[in-house]
Amino acid sequence: MPEINRVPPSALRLYEIDAARAHEEVVDQIIYAIRNGLLQKGDRLPTIEELAESTGVSKPVVGEAVRVLREHDVVASKRGVQGGVTVITDDVPMELLPARGWRSAALTELVEARRPIETMLSLLAAERATEQDLNGMRETIKLLEDAALRPDASFLRFDHRFHYQVGRAARSEMLAFFQHRILSAIAVALHEYGLFHEDRDLVVNTHKELLAAIESRDPDRIRRATEHHFTTSDGSFASIEQLIAENGGA
Repeated sequence: MPEINRVPPSALRLYEIDAARAHEEVVDQIIYAIRNGLLQKGDRLPTIEELAESTGVSKPVVGEAVRVLREHDVVASKRGVQGGVTVITDDVPMELLPARGWRSAALTELVEARRPIETMLSLLAAERATEQDLNGMRETIKLLEDAALRPDASFLRFDHRFHYQVGRAARSEMLAFFQHRILSAIAVALHEYGLFHEDRDLVVNTHKELLAAIESRDPDRIRRATEHHFTTSDGSFASIEQLIAENGGA
């Protein structure tokens, strides 16, 4: 039986929660860890006690969060000495993404909000990324290339995972938090419309260009690469919004 990677709470960058529906915040933090690659399929979550201590909520609240994740087939629970809560998918259901509390925003508006955040994260990643961080980005681009050949939603998932990895390499938790919220809103919007990237080869190439710029540590090159990436996104999302309008909305 292969050894299970048990992820400690310190690796997930959990924060204390103060919210009326606290279990939703626990769900969001775990979803965030899955979407950014800190938790991967087959990984074991920290214990209920460890999660409760790290997030500052009670064990029943964590238990409710695990129940929600289990009902959505994101995790599986097993009792006993070898038991625990294990991630069983990295394809997070859209209904679990943190869209609550956000007004409906146009895709082009989301890209507008995302542009300065991603640019700053890329600049910081160039300063702070380790070789391990860069290797993770390289591996995700390989997965993105493979996903480009499949007619499913995995392409968008690996697209976003790459940007989450840039955010993690930047070592800026506040910027990464806003990045997560915007990426989640984009993912939900695209899922609702049933539309994904049209020119996947172009998307792969803009990600390669951005990675090469980060590896170069050249701020001007990074700004050019991010601008190219978002100019491409602007055009794509504007076309999608036009198509939606022509069909009477979402």
